[in-house]
Amino acid sequence: MRVLVLGLVATLGLSACGGSSSSDTPGGTNPSGNGSSSSLSSLGGSDPAGSSSSSSQGSSVGSGGSEPVDYEPLKPAQVDSKPLQPIAGQDLTRYLANGFRLQTGGFYPEKGVGGEVDFSASPVEGSNDGAGDYSDTNVHVAGVDEADVAKYDGAHWFVSYVPENAASNLPGIQVFATDPDTPSAQLAGSYSFAESDWGEATSLYLHKEADLASHVIAIRNQWGNIYPLMPGGAPDIVFSADIWPGPVNSEFRLEFIDVSNPALPQLENSISIDGALINSRQIGDTLYLVSRFDPWLNDLHLEHDQENTRADNEQVLAQASLADILPGYRVGSVEAPLTEECLVQSSVDEHTGYYSVVNITAIDLSSQSVLASQCLSTAVDDMTMSTDALYITGSNWSGEGETTTLHKFNLTAEGPEYAATGAVSGTLRGRAPFRVHQAHDKLRVVTSQWQGELTHHLFVLEQSGQSLVTIAELPNANRSQAIGKPGEDIYAVRFTQDKAYIVTFRQVDPFYVVDLTNPLDPKISGELEVPGFATYIHPINDQYIFTLGQNVDSISGWTDGIKAQLIQVEAGVPTLAGEVNIGQQGSSSEALYDLRALSFLADTEANLRVAFPVKVQARVDQAYATWQYSGLQMLELQGLQGDTATMLDKGTLVAEAAGSEQWDSGVGPRRGLLHDDAVFYAHNNQVWAAQWGDASNPSLPVGGEPIACTEELRYGLHVNVWAEEADACSASVTATDGEYQETLTQIDSSWGSCYFQGAQERAGTYDITVELAGYASQALAGIVVSRDLCHVQTRYVSAFLTPAEL
Repeated sequence: MRVLVLGLVATLGLSACGGSSSSDTPGGTNPSGNGSSSSLSSLGGSDPAGSSSSSSQGSSVGSGGSEPVDYEPLKPAQVDSKPLQPIAGQDLTRYLANGFRLQTGGFYPEKGVGGEVDFSASPVEGSNDGAGDYSDTNVHVAGVDEADVAKYDGAHWFVSYVPENAASNLPGIQVFATDPDTPSAQLAGSYSFAESDWGEATSLYLHKEADLASHVIAIRNQWGNIYPLMPGGAPDIVFSADIWPGPVNSEFRLEFIDVSNPALPQLENSISIDGALINSRQIGDTLYLVSRFDPWLNDLHLEHDQENTRADNEQVLAQASLADILPGYRVGSVEAPLTEECLVQSSVDEHTGYYSVVNITAIDLSSQSVLASQCLSTAVDDMTMSTDALYITGSNWSGEGETTTLHKFNLTAEGPEYAATGAVSGTLRGRAPFRVHQAHDKLRVVTSQWQGELTHHLFVLEQSGQSLVTIAELPNANRSQAIGKPGEDIYAVRFTQDKAYIVTFRQVDPFYVVDLTNPLDPKISGELEVPGFATYIHPINDQYIFTLGQNVDSISGWTDGIKAQLIQVEAGVPTLAGEVNIGQQGSSSEALYDLRALSFLADTEANLRVAFPVKVQARVDQAYATWQYSGLQMLELQGLQGDTATMLDKGTLVAEAAGSEQWDSGVGPRRGLLHDDAVFYAHNNQVWAAQWGDASNPSLPVGGEPIACTEELRYGLHVNVWAEEADACSASVTATDGEYQETLTQIDSSWGSCYFQGAQERAGTYDITVELAGYASQALAGIVVSRDLCHVQTRYVSAFLTPAEL
C-alpha cells in the first residue's frame, strides 16, 4: 500500500482556482444559468500560463485519449514575492488538471504550517471606545466591522441562540429590547432557523437604515472535511490511499433576516456559497468574505498498485467541464460560478498545478447580491483589512529559511482588485496576533524566525508598481537592540499610527514600545518588565495602554489567574500605572484570545469603562484552584488625561456560580454591552442588566430556556466543617457580606463532620469565618452566591479545623 503525504483533512488536496473580479463575474439576486460550459483542457500545448489564450469551450480536463500524459515534469505552484498573474480559459483548465494529477499520482510537497493569524490596527482608530453612548463590537480597524455572536443598534441587542438540547430545539437569534435608564432588558422577539444541520449563527452582521437595524445577516455553515483554514495554514498529516475519501467541501450560507419589526423577525433572502468561510469583514453596505474551496471529481482514484488507474483518471478528466469543479453560489434555485479566472504565481507554466482555491467575495447588502469575486490559487494563511485594502498572507519554508508573502488587493466599488505582492523574512506565528498594520500608505509587519535561536523583526514596506518593497527593518546595523530577550517568544503585538507595542515572554513580560514616526528609521524607545504576559494590547491615547493577559507564578512558572494592566507610555517610555488580578490558576476569559469579547465605553474623555466575560477559579478549601463563578468583569480606568491615571475593579456581574454543579455550564455566547450607565450581560441564552458599579444587584435574567420555578426556599451557603479529634458541631460559622452578617444554622452531622447552612434566598459575596475553642479559626473569602430566575444557587464549601498551636 502506498502512503501519501497530503494536507490535514482541512487541506486535502485538489487543484486550484476560482476567479477574479471581471465583467464576466455574475452578480445580482438572479444569477443566470449554472455558470460557464467551458470544460477542462488537456495537459498538452506549449502556451505558458498567463499568456493570451482562447476560451476552452468544449475542451476537457484530460488528454481525451490523444497522447499519453507524462506526469514526471508536474510540479506544484511555489510561493514567491513576484506579482501574481490572472489565468483563464485553456491556461486555467490545464492548471486545474495538473492539480488533480499531482494528487492522484501520489506526489504533493510538504506544505507549510501556518497557524491562524489575526491582524490589527490601532484600537484608537479601530475599536469603539464610546463614539456614542453605547459600546459596539471591538474591532481591528475603524470603519471595518467584524462578525460576532451579538450585535447592537442602540435599541435592540441581537444575540445568537444556542439551544441546550439541540435534538428538540433549533438554533436561532434572540432580540432583546434594552432600557438603559432602568436598567432592564426584555425579550422582544426571537427567530429560529429552519434546520439545525447548518449549526448556530456564530457570525452576525447588521444592515442599518436610519441608524437602526433593518436586517440581521447570519452566516452559518455545513461542514465537510475541509477545515476552515487557508491552504497554507494547516499542518501536514499522512493519509492512507486506501482510506482517503477525497475532499468534501463545506458550504456556508448568508441569511438575510428582516428585523424592521423586532417582534417578528422573518427570513427575506439567502445566498449559499461553496467552500469553507475563513474570515469576513463589513465596510458600509459591502460584506467581504474570504473562503476556501478544494476542487475534486468523485470518480478520480489515487494510484496505489492498481493497474490502469492513471488511464481511468484521464478519462474522467476528459469528460469533466470547468463548471464541474469551480466553486459556485446559489440564490434560491438559481446557481452561478463565483468566477471563471484565477490569480496564480507568475512562475506557473504548463507543468504547474495546485490543490486549493481561495475566493475574496464582495456581497452588496443593500441588493442582497454577489457584487464580485476574486480568486487566487497559492499557499496562503490568513487575511487583514484596512478601509481601502485587503491583504492575504502566505508562508514559505525553503532551504534559505522562512518567509512571509503578502498579497494586496484594493477595495473598489466593483469589488476587490489585485494590487501588489511582496515578501519579508520570518513568519507570522499564530500565538502573536495583530502583526500586520497599514498606516500612512506604509505596511508594517512583525515576524519571527528560527535560525539556531528565535529572533523577531519589524519591517516597513511600501508599494512600488505591483511590488511591496521593504524600506526599513528593525533590528538593523544602526539599531541592533533585539526585540525580546534570548529564547522569548512574542505573545502580543499592537500598532497605532506611529507606534508599535510588542510583548515577549519566557518568565517575565518585557513590554516594548517601538517608535514608527520616521518610517525609514523605526526604533525601540523604551521597555518595561513585569511578571506574567499580555495577550491583548489596547492603546487608549498617546499616554496610556490597557493590556489583558495572565499572571504567572514566579516559582512554578504556571499561569495563575487573569491580569489586567494600565501602562503609561508617555514619551515612549512605559511605566506601570495600575494592575488588577482576577482569580487564580485555571481562570480564563474569551477576551484573552478574542478581542470581540471586550467592551469599551468612554463616559468622559478621561474615563474609560471596560468589561469582559470571565470564568474564575480560586483555592477555597483545596490545595488546587476550582471553578467559583462565571460572569462579566468590570474595570474603570480613570484620569486618562493626566499623569496619575488609575484602574479600579468595579466588580463582577455573576451569572453562574459553583454549587452542586462544579463546572461552568458553557451554553450560549458570553458578551457584555455598555450603554450609558447600564451594563448588560449575555450568558447561557439569557441577559442580565445592572447599573455600572453595582454588579451585585443585577435584574433577574430574561430569555433562554423556559423555566418552571418551584416553591422551595433555597439556602445560598452550605458549609461542611471538619474538626480534628473534636465535635465539629460545636463550631460557630459566621457569614458576612458588607454590613450584613449571619450565624449559620447547624442542619446535620456525619462521619466526624457537621453541616451548616444560611443566606436563605440571598445572593451576595460572603466572607465566612469558622471558629472552635482550642482550634485555629478558618476564613473563606469571596464566596459568591448568585441566583437564577427562581432561586439562589447554593455554594457548597468546606472548612478543616486543626488544634491551635500553644
